[in-house]
Amino acid sequence: FPTILGERIALKIYKPPKEFSEYNLSNIYKEFIKETISNDGIILVCGSALSGKTHFIYSLLSDIVNNTNGKIPCVMTIESIAKYHLKNINQCELNESIGFNLEKAMKYIEFQNPDLIYFEGTSSKIGLDFFTSLVYNGKTIITEFLVNSVEELQEKLSPQDFSLFKSLIKAIIFIHSEDTIEVMSTDAIKRYLQC
Repeated sequence: FPTILGERIALKIYKPPKEFSEYNLSNIYKEFIKETISNDGIILVCGSALSGKTHFIYSLLSDIVNNTNGKIPCVMTIESIAKYHLKNINQCELNESIGFNLEKAMKYIEFQNPDLIYFEGTSSKIGLDFFTSLVYNGKTIITEFLVNSVEELQEKLSPQDFSLFKSLIKAIIFIHSEDTIEVMSTDAIKRYLQC
């Protein structure tokens, strides 16, 4: 970052994602998440900034591709910056300088025929409509939402335009901290989001 005294550099070091099995979740919730991922639909991972959403998702994606029986699913990511290299996962970084933005990534990712796609996060109507179309084509989507509570999520998704998107949400995972994770099932989602 340029300052009047010269360049200022900040370095952020990401630790490797831990094993999904190490998260403080009951076996019932772990199985629910894995079962949800094996079916088409949308999984929202919510939490505040720096709560550990991406770290959790990386652990989950690694578990999916590295602990499979038989065929490894095609998992792709669309990220502004890949925080950590994930083995057997097709990670993609957006690059505005060459014109590879989110819109272009959304336009061409289906040609790659992924089973599961992780989008770092978008809450635009265009992005959410795109997720909806992917689910109708048999894809599973994981995306992040920057919210601190269920009430904030309700408010963000309250416009009528989001009713179809809300109906395709199969699980909501709230990351409050690395040790405090809340999982909402389909029934709870219908109750809270009224879809």
